[in-house]
Amino acid sequence: MDKFYERMKDMLGDEYDDFIDALNKPAVKGLYLNNKKQNIEKVLPVMKPHPFVKEGFIFDDQKYAPGKSPYFLAGLYYIQEPSAMLVANMIDIKEDDYVLDMCAAPGGKSCSVGARLSDDGLLIANDISHSRAKVLSENVERFGLSNTIVTSTDPLRFVSLLDGFFDKIILDAPCSGEGMFRKLDQAVETWSYEKVLECASIQKNLIEAAYKLLREGGEVIYSTCTYSKEENEDIIEYALSNFDFELVPLPHIEGETSYMDGTIRCYPHKHEGEGHFIAKLKKVGSSNTIKPSVLKPHISKEAETNLRAFYKESLNCKVPPLLLENKGHIYAIKRHFPDLKNIRILRNGLYLGESKKNRFVPSYSLALTLTKDDVKNFYDFKEESEEIKKYIHGETLPANNKKGYGVIFVDGYPLSFYKESNAVKNLFPKGLRR
Repeated sequence: MDKFYERMKDMLGDEYDDFIDALNKPAVKGLYLNNKKQNIEKVLPVMKPHPFVKEGFIFDDQKYAPGKSPYFLAGLYYIQEPSAMLVANMIDIKEDDYVLDMCAAPGGKSCSVGARLSDDGLLIANDISHSRAKVLSENVERFGLSNTIVTSTDPLRFVSLLDGFFDKIILDAPCSGEGMFRKLDQAVETWSYEKVLECASIQKNLIEAAYKLLREGGEVIYSTCTYSKEENEDIIEYALSNFDFELVPLPHIEGETSYMDGTIRCYPHKHEGEGHFIAKLKKVGSSNTIKPSVLKPHISKEAETNLRAFYKESLNCKVPPLLLENKGHIYAIKRHFPDLKNIRILRNGLYLGESKKNRFVPSYSLALTLTKDDVKNFYDFKEESEEIKKYIHGETLPANNKKGYGVIFVDGYPLSFYKESNAVKNLFPKGLRR
């Protein structure tokens, strides 16, 4: 660690002592709102607005625990470190963009971008680690994203399959994690200068892949949560020297320290957040564009019959037009989804539920996309009600003799399906119960 502290002293000069003092203070906590949900402010406590992110907020976790609220389980917001929030905020997303998040877990940037895309847009959210990709998929699910494919593969495997396909790429690169020293003890324990150099090598490969995967005029937002120039400015210099990229200057952030004009460095002694580096590159070179095959809908007669019967009995909305079945599991896909052959896929659009013998069991994902107008039966409870506390604990509730499926709402926001007979049977996912 001596090498780290020596380098930071050289970089920061007179600011070094302030930086060390900041490292010894508690980490700052933040969240941003899901803009697919309406009027969220009416049910949330007053929080300090994020200084640069419109829908972002900073909260005191000694006074407010948003992760324990049923609002979190209903997908009203995503809890994300305030500096990391800047990355997705710096991308000028158009509604119909095709976006790749190369190293997406746990999903903070993916959920922010996916919520800004229309049904004509596409987000492929990927993480090489299967266990991390599962967490990513759960967060995408909770945000109610239907335009998103979640994959788990080495991002280099997209090259040649989707060359020149994407309008925007998020490359939150694997790094040595120096910016997380205040937040994560593990980041301190695993740091070494050898790790810095190893990460820099990986980052160069990922930048090259991003160049190939972008269409001409497409942009990549590059970020790390580390301070080393080897993983930040040196990577951008490498990209500019070896590929037809140009640097797109980012808006100035008050108090930032930058060693390359147009890029951003966040420090805990200057901002309410952890250490971060952000840069944006635009591809000005021509693309070797590959038009991938479109994913074809496919569903068995039995599964479709069960699904349509469920919609007719329980919902007021239409069955999605394009359906894909995989061993009884049914997804609503979009007409422009690519066929990602030989890529491990965890989620292909919106997961509707599972077709079983003579019946359909709806998913948590589907419930989170519905309104009261979409369902024939529902219960709406307050956040602090005993009914909601019991429901997320996994308990049954008293029935009103309206048999069949319905949706539990919390202050008007969908939370989960239930099935009613003599009691309200709990269908809240077991892995989320408290």
